[in-house]
Amino acid sequence: MNICLEAATYSSKFENNNTELKKKYIIENIKAINDVMQKAPGYFGSFGTRYPFYALGDSFVGDLPVIDEQIRYNNDLIHSIEAAKLTHWPCEKCLTIKGHLMPDLKQVCLPCPQIDNSLKPRKVINRLPDIDMWMVCSDLYVDKAKDYLLVHFNEHNMHTSDIDPLQTIYDFKEITDDIENGKMPSKMLPLDIHIIEYSKLSHLIDEIPFVLQSALVDQNIPYLPILPISLRKTWQNDDEAYNFVVDFLYSMTDFNFEKTLKRKLDYSRKIVSNAFDHNQLKQFLFSASKDSVKRRFENPVLQKRYCERVELWKKE
Repeated sequence: MNICLEAATYSSKFENNNTELKKKYIIENIKAINDVMQKAPGYFGSFGTRYPFYALGDSFVGDLPVIDEQIRYNNDLIHSIEAAKLTHWPCEKCLTIKGHLMPDLKQVCLPCPQIDNSLKPRKVINRLPDIDMWMVCSDLYVDKAKDYLLVHFNEHNMHTSDIDPLQTIYDFKEITDDIENGKMPSKMLPLDIHIIEYSKLSHLIDEIPFVLQSALVDQNIPYLPILPISLRKTWQNDDEAYNFVVDFLYSMTDFNFEKTLKRKLDYSRKIVSNAFDHNQLKQFLFSASKDSVKRRFENPVLQKRYCERVELWKKE
């Protein structure tokens, strides 16, 4: 089978499996990442965003829902493959020969005229689940933390999908088959790792209530840009900002925050959850999000988890 097609097919296979073993495996991935981060210089806590954090309840209780939007996203890739009548993914040969020379999967691949953008390597591996984790770091220790994380993630055979996209797909197939066969996988999901300075995160958390109130009064989209240091092949400053409002409302799950930062986060959450009702918070989220987030919210389990998340904020 075309490896590009395999990536989409196995991603849907993984998504459709909502067993307790899969949930346990994902939680073990999160714990392993946190174990490395906690020992890094300047560590002041960590947090997770996106999947699976928006899909699990407090303390990771509850079953993993099957998210139809992910299946639809995978099927889009399959349709692109069929429309291009692609029997063999040309990027496979190119990555085998040149992949180790590429600084990342944007600089070389994006300008390439040999294949449609929807079938380029980053678009393909984006179909695979990864663990999106952020380390909160002392402003003075960022460089030391970068060096430490890079070395120790490598030592534990934990990598980003950019390092070797083909191997990432092969490993993911093995992971999916293991879970299907009732076996705990020995390999880890791809990493999506970021570092954010303590001072920047502290400021963003403080600003959230004001930005939401302003959005309500002015009828605009709530926006707080965040440009982290992200691990791809190496560390790099992202050239496209995230909207912190989306992460805060949708999926931000904190671990071991330093006491002052934790108090700030709890206070900000309490203000937000008491100042706005569920419909207003959903409207903020929808206005600031891509269409894919809105489609995910068609899942009743995700709607329930979101409401539970906001209700917990009132008690923090």
